Amino acid sequence: MAFTDMSSASSLLLSGGQNLRFRTIPMLPRLHRSCTAPRATKDASGFRFPPMTKKPRWWWRTLACLPYLLPFHQVWMYAQTAYNLHPFLELFEFYTYPFLMAIGSLPRWSLIAYFLIAYLTIVRRKEWPHFFRFHVAVGMLLEIALQVTGIVSRWMPLSWYWGKFGMHFWTTAFFLFLFTTIECIRCALVGMYADIPFFCDAAYIQIPYE
Repeated sequence: MAFTDMSSASSLLLSGGQNLRFRTIPMLPRLHRSCTAPRATKDASGFRFPPMTKKPRWWWRTLACLPYLLPFHQVWMYAQTAYNLHPFLELFEFYTYPFLMAIGSLPRWSLIAYFLIAYLTIVRRKEWPHFFRFHVAVGMLLEIALQVTGIVSRWMPLSWYWGKFGMHFWTTAFFLFLFTTIECIRCALVGMYADIPFFCDAAYIQIPYE
């Protein structure tokens, strides 16, 4: 009897202590979890083209095509490395030869001067239309990409550069950059922003808008 009384008294004491502990410690409110999945924003990069309220004037659209002449010249010169493209290039040699010779006759420092003047006086100046500055920046980035591709390719062994691998490489690079340049020229003529992956975002962050 004494053992049962002691066990019952200890159980009451423990239960009372637990109840007292639960009464003294405040309970934190439960956080309700939302069942809706997070939605991605419309533009993951955070850059948005300014609204086109009206179509740019025809002279701005024409001037926006001029920066793409340098990448067009560069990709045409690199295409001569792929000998399987020579029959294709000869079809347009009558139209492109005077332009290629005129660009090729310029001194070497003219390209650096063009980049500095175009970037400091056009891309970074708010006095020019945003549409025109955007296409100037994209044309410069295309030219830089072609220059980097040409420099890196010279580090390859000559058997790769002039061999079968080089033929397929320059054929792929020619059509890739050629169609990209033509698409940019088309967008400039119709008064649109060229939505080229990587290039459009890189050009947009260089232009002060506000």
